[in-house]
Amino acid sequence: MKLSFSIIQNEFIRISGEDLSSHVQDFFYEEFDRRFKEQELLIQTPVFMKSLNNINAFLVRENIQPELSEEFISFINLSPSYEQALETEDVSGEKIMKKIQEEGFTRTPTKDQLRNLKKLCSKKAAASFSVPGAGKTTEALAFYAFHKLNKNTPLLVISPPSAFISWEDEIEKCFSGNPTISRLRGTPLQVKEKLKENPQHLIINYDSLRNIEKFDLIKNFILENDDLVVVLDESHKSKGESISEIIGKFSPYINFKMILTGTPMPQAPSDLRSQFNFLYPSEHIISDESLIEKFEPLFVRTTKEDLGLMKPIYNVIKVEPYPAFKLFFDEYFVRNLELGSTLEDILSVKSFKKAVLRFIKLLSNPTLCEDDIFNLDPGLVNRISAEGDGAKMDAVIKRARELIADGEKVLIWSSFVDNVEIIAQRFGSQAEFIHGGVPIGSDDDMIDTYDTRDQKIRRFKEDPECMILVANPAAAAESISLHEHCNHALYLDRTYNAGQFLQSQDRIHRLISKDKEQQKYIDIFVMDIPWCVDWKVHEALNRKIDNMAAFLNDPSLQSLEGFDTDLDVISSENPMTKEDEEEFYN
Repeated sequence: MKLSFSIIQNEFIRISGEDLSSHVQDFFYEEFDRRFKEQELLIQTPVFMKSLNNINAFLVRENIQPELSEEFISFINLSPSYEQALETEDVSGEKIMKKIQEEGFTRTPTKDQLRNLKKLCSKKAAASFSVPGAGKTTEALAFYAFHKLNKNTPLLVISPPSAFISWEDEIEKCFSGNPTISRLRGTPLQVKEKLKENPQHLIINYDSLRNIEKFDLIKNFILENDDLVVVLDESHKSKGESISEIIGKFSPYINFKMILTGTPMPQAPSDLRSQFNFLYPSEHIISDESLIEKFEPLFVRTTKEDLGLMKPIYNVIKVEPYPAFKLFFDEYFVRNLELGSTLEDILSVKSFKKAVLRFIKLLSNPTLCEDDIFNLDPGLVNRISAEGDGAKMDAVIKRARELIADGEKVLIWSSFVDNVEIIAQRFGSQAEFIHGGVPIGSDDDMIDTYDTRDQKIRRFKEDPECMILVANPAAAAESISLHEHCNHALYLDRTYNAGQFLQSQDRIHRLISKDKEQQKYIDIFVMDIPWCVDWKVHEALNRKIDNMAAFLNDPSLQSLEGFDTDLDVISSENPMTKEDEEEFYN
């Protein structure tokens, strides 16, 4: 019997044989759901790599010595191996500095960054889960410099668009020669033209990969550059079913890669699966829970305690509802829920997630849910409407006015686009707002305008008249730094998205020189009524944050439990687990 493996243009693995036993043929059929045709199987490389460990174990067990083409051997040897990653020893600081300086890396890593790089650089695929401001971008660029196989080794960054400016700034600060990073934005034809320019450093956003033509261009670029280093920034964004599948189609072709996020497990261990699969696509995952142990040797984290940051002061502000709203809430929510009705029944929606989201919106601003109120009690609509935007909205605005009177700039968060605009309108020219409908900034495929996120953020930072920035966590929780200008964050409402809650806090609480550091305050407004979803969300976020703190061994996250006393895609903006649903009704 003869069995051989070869690779065709890196895209397919050819498995061929002579006189193969039915036992061997059955194994490959079970593995790939395909039969040998004319003694040959052609398997797409990403599919083959997922089964690589099973195939190796089978060949050893059956004492089969296959023939391997040189190209196949080279491809497998260059691919990151989880087993090898477990065995590697940290690289010395001297070796790291020598190599990256030879590659034109001019920034001197901090003590924490160099400690992290010793572990990161020892592997072909690794993760930095450090807090915002700790220098994950610097670590990624040093990782790239260390693993460059030649002077022209390219770098591809996949990130949210909001991080593009940061990467442009950091690559210029880290390397000599004023390097740039080419934005792969616009139409597929424009992206193709950019690639023809043969840029060494490239950046593209996650959503662009959903375009088939753009995906094919990126995949071909990866296939043409086996020395390419790829970085997933805000890698928790790779966990959506469609985007994780897209990334999985080219991850086996990438030999050097790194993921960056401060919140790798915002909801549950399952959040880690797509991130691990990107790094080591051939490694078998038994269960989501096993990912916690599997990730342990692969990641580094610099905590806020490592950075010596002052802990923020958390205040939970209880708000009494206005009379008409309290009457409505007691009659239609408290009474019915205590009698065993579901939230879906009360609000006449089929999805529990949608029902909870509407419940959160109702408590944040009843005027946004007048149709729901009318359906339950037409007679109360006018009375509730006469109470304005609700007690919680008024409490947030009152607190913001007090802070402005003391000369403080204030960041206000709401998950709902209408709330974001309403609050901004209440403050007139003193406020700017950001939500998903506000363009990110001037770009190749975007008209220049003074009404972009970049311009609004710049005005909030630099204009002494602008004292309020109102934002939606889905649009502004990442890659925005306000810590030098703002000490107060107010939360009108929160969803079950622990990642967005943590990252939104980090807009004002991140690394800063000690002479500039000031105390930060986080005020969370909750309605003080029975069956209030605000408290359910509060408890769920504490649980999720504690779970992630245990995974990351970061006690600074667990300290958040100390405050015990626009939504385009429901599943992503209000991610709820089965445990969340069970706890809601308990």
